[in-house]
Amino acid sequence: MGSALLTAGVPLFLILMGVAWGLPTITPKIESGTEANSTIETTAPPGGSEVESQCHSAWQKFLTDFDVHYESESEAEKRRNIFCENWRKIQNHNLLYESGVESFKKGINQFSDLTFEEWKQKQRPRLKVETTTEASKDEINKTKCQAAWEKFLTDFGVKYKDHAETEKRHSIFCDNWRKIQDHNLQYESGVESFKKGINQFSDLTFEEWKEKQRPIVASEFSKLENTTKDDPDTVKCQAAWNKFLIDFEAKYKDQAETEKRRKIFCDNWQKIQKHNLQYESGIESFQMGINQFSDLNFEEWKIKQRPSINPELTKDKMQTNQRI
Repeated sequence: MGSALLTAGVPLFLILMGVAWGLPTITPKIESGTEANSTIETTAPPGGSEVESQCHSAWQKFLTDFDVHYESESEAEKRRNIFCENWRKIQNHNLLYESGVESFKKGINQFSDLTFEEWKQKQRPRLKVETTTEASKDEINKTKCQAAWEKFLTDFGVKYKDHAETEKRHSIFCDNWRKIQDHNLQYESGVESFKKGINQFSDLTFEEWKEKQRPIVASEFSKLENTTKDDPDTVKCQAAWNKFLIDFEAKYKDQAETEKRRKIFCDNWQKIQKHNLQYESGIESFQMGINQFSDLNFEEWKIKQRPSINPELTKDKMQTNQRI
């Protein structure tokens, strides 16, 4: 009677409970040691843990989504183990993303069954393809940079003394343009937090640009320097003011207006210097500089940003208000 409740040494109630709970079915064995039904496959992954179960589901989806096939069972098992290792790393990364530590999210792709070394190897294109691709890429970049260069010359009205200087500036510009493209690719992928663009300094090397940021103290201000030794900022601001007048061809109706604008300019200049010190220390994320509005106070600058209203429209509006 006791032997009737056992099937090849396995209690019958355990088998029935396993079926009822949806657990992996334990295949009973015949006394000879061979499996009673060798064609039945387990529906749950090895280990039976929740993580393994989730990874098994992800693995099955990966095989379907990317139509993946392997030449042998051993290769398939090797790839499944690599996949699950990568999958666990992705889950850990995405938890950091959700908590704000990481700035981007990861996901499964066609390379998820490869080790890092294998993935790196996949990124190396074959020699012939690489040569063709790089040549094509260089040609495309040359065309794009040329268009950007011509726009730069037009937008900023840039002219050079001779052909040699033009070629030199063109080469520097294209170097800067490529760096900007690389930076903006990182911005689009979430690595960088801001985007770069072409400006009036894009034909300068970094050293030349730094030199441009240092105002030149003209010799005619040497007396002023001697009388203001305790206030070197006054000398620097005067030099910046002199440069501003030349760069933007600023002219005023009389001496009183000129002096008023100079004082406003120096106030703005000092604010710019303080801001840029914070930029250099990493507190601010961008740098400020002198422009055509640097002799205006904030209220005057705001007025400048408002589009001018057509006088005729203003007159019509006034007449309409009078009728009402």
